[in-house]
Amino acid sequence: MRLLSFLLFVIFGVTACASALETGPLATTPETPRLDTPLLATATAVPLPTANTDENDLIILPLSLYILDDAGGEMVSSRDEAELRQVVERANEIWGQANIRLEIQTIQRLTVPDDVMVQVAARNFSPFFAAANRDLAIENPSLLNGFYAKEIGGVNGVVPNNTRTFFVTDQPTVHDERVTSHEIGHILGLHHVLTDPNRLLFSGTNGMELSPEEIVVARYNAQGILDGLR
Repeated sequence: MRLLSFLLFVIFGVTACASALETGPLATTPETPRLDTPLLATATAVPLPTANTDENDLIILPLSLYILDDAGGEMVSSRDEAELRQVVERANEIWGQANIRLEIQTIQRLTVPDDVMVQVAARNFSPFFAAANRDLAIENPSLLNGFYAKEIGGVNGVVPNNTRTFFVTDQPTVHDERVTSHEIGHILGLHHVLTDPNRLLFSGTNGMELSPEEIVVARYNAQGILDGLR
C-alpha cells in the first residue's frame, strides 16, 4: 500500500500547492513572495515519510483560527467563535472521507492595523505576515492556521504560496465549510479539478467529494506535516 501511495503521489506531482483561489476553474493565481516565518511554515519537497501509520488510522491535524478586524472599525469581520466551531465541525464531515480530523487549538480575534487590512482586502498578504510576526499577539499558531476576514480581494478563499495558512472571506459564494475544506485540501497537496463540479477541489461549487487518489495524497501529506517532513 505504501508503494501504491508513493506512486500516486508522484503521479499527482504533489510537492506543494503554490497558491489556490476558490474562484472559477480557470482562475489564475497571484504571485505571493515566499514567507519563511515562524508563524507560516513553508511546504517543500521532502523524502517519503517513514511514519508507521495504517491507511485506516485517524490523522488529527491541529488547527488555529483567527478572526480579523481593522483598528478603525471599517473592515470588522462578522464571524464569531461559535460560527467557526460549526464550520470546522462540518468540515470534519467532509474530511472524514479521508479519515482526517481537524482539531481546533484556539480561536482568537485579532485587531489589525488599518493599512494592513487594506492590503489583505486587496489580496496582498505580505504586510499582514510581517505584522503578524512582529506586532500582532497571535496565540497558539498551529500546523494549520486559518484567517477569516471581511474581504480578501474578491475570492472565497486563498492559500498564499508555500504556506500552511489560508484566508477565507466573510461572505463566500459557497458553503463556509466547503471553502475551508477546499483551502485545506490545497495545503494537503491537492490541485484544482476542472471536470467534476461534485468534487471538493472543483472551484466555485458546493462539491465536497474526494476521489480515492486524492484521499491517498491528502493522507500522505497530512502525515508528512505531523512528522515535520513538509
